[in-house]
Amino acid sequence: MSWKSNTIIMQPEERKPDESSSTLEIHVWASWMKRYASEDESKTLDIPFKLSPLQEEKLLIFFKYYLDGDCDGFVFEHDFHQFAEKLRRFADWSPNSDEYIILKQVLTELIQVFIQCESGQNVAFTSLSTDDWLKIWCQTLSRCTVASDMPLWLKYFQSILYKSLDSGKGEIEKANLQRFYCTFLDSNCEEAKQGVIDIIYDSLTSNGDFKLDRDTWSQCFANWLLGTKPNGCGQWLFGKCGPTPEFFPIDYSAMNSTVDTRDTYSHKRRSDRHSIVV
Repeated sequence: MSWKSNTIIMQPEERKPDESSSTLEIHVWASWMKRYASEDESKTLDIPFKLSPLQEEKLLIFFKYYLDGDCDGFVFEHDFHQFAEKLRRFADWSPNSDEYIILKQVLTELIQVFIQCESGQNVAFTSLSTDDWLKIWCQTLSRCTVASDMPLWLKYFQSILYKSLDSGKGEIEKANLQRFYCTFLDSNCEEAKQGVIDIIYDSLTSNGDFKLDRDTWSQCFANWLLGTKPNGCGQWLFGKCGPTPEFFPIDYSAMNSTVDTRDTYSHKRRSDRHSIVV
């Protein structure tokens, strides 16, 4: 009985083991995972960042056809200015337009990033080789895992490229993209041919499911820069590169076979079949 009341407190009955029941042994295995308490104790692998072969090919295409005007394998300061002037004429911007002013500001950043001259050196006589071009891009992209990680000058660069291609309707039309390739690659380039431009535009727009507006262009540009594997939406953004996507081959021979040549499945005998046609 409780000392506060006269209530009787029931005590739980002890359960006696059932001697008739079988004894079961339960084995429990525990796995432990060590978690480091601080960053000083953490063990990380310091793997250097490298551009994939496809990334190098895409960047070298831009170097060769968009910047290296005299095709000597080197880019100088005046090559960047020639690229900006060609883009201005393509977009039909006046020298006093807001777009061209932004383009010149982006151009200044591009020259500072890629043409790195020592103190006392004249930037006009400092060249940029293909190896330096890839090395600087490797350093830049090593800090970018998503599009939002891109430096400010790179975001403005892709934005001004979109403005030059915008037809005035808030999207890039196929004819404008075709004219862009003719201007920078060649008037008879493969990318400007009807069959190829259709493939490129379908890749950029997901077979026409999306308009090639600013957001879609940004995603394609990010894939062109950050995509390490082929068949991305922005793989051919500035020219054909990488392996051409091929369809999975389908064997239709079983559809044309006769009853005598077919190896019909039967559980009563061993079959020579190597695959099942679904």
